[in-house]
Amino acid sequence: MQENIVEAKRFINLGIVINSKDEVLMVRRAKLEKGKDNSILKWAFPGGKQRFNESREECVRREVLAETGYGVELIKQITLWFHPQISVMIVYHLCKLSSLEPIAEPKEPQEIAEIRWVKPKKIKDLITTKLNPKVAKILGIN
Repeated sequence: MQENIVEAKRFINLGIVINSKDEVLMVRRAKLEKGKDNSILKWAFPGGKQRFNESREECVRREVLAETGYGVELIKQITLWFHPQISVMIVYHLCKLSSLEPIAEPKEPQEIAEIRWVKPKKIKDLITTKLNPKVAKILGIN
């Protein structure tokens, strides 16, 4: 039973947020996470752990807002993927901004060192772990 609780904490929802300039919202983590193959997770799409009492959609909206200050609307769920290096179950959601400017101050400065809008072709320069193939396809960076 305890093992299932630990695994539930490793279920996260990430937002693939695209603005009107076709840039993707990325965050640089304050604390780096090491993968099981010694890979380092430094840059990521915003998002976080799903609470037991919330839906996937509620989680991604809450986490993107907390990490970046941007409000988002979900367009669709892209895929569910067990990340092979970080050992975490990830749900990727395609999102659009609910407003062009942030609607709040980021609430997680202890987790996020930098927030950046990036052209899709530059994402591979930032991400040092495996990129989900379906996310790469949606962003046109196969």
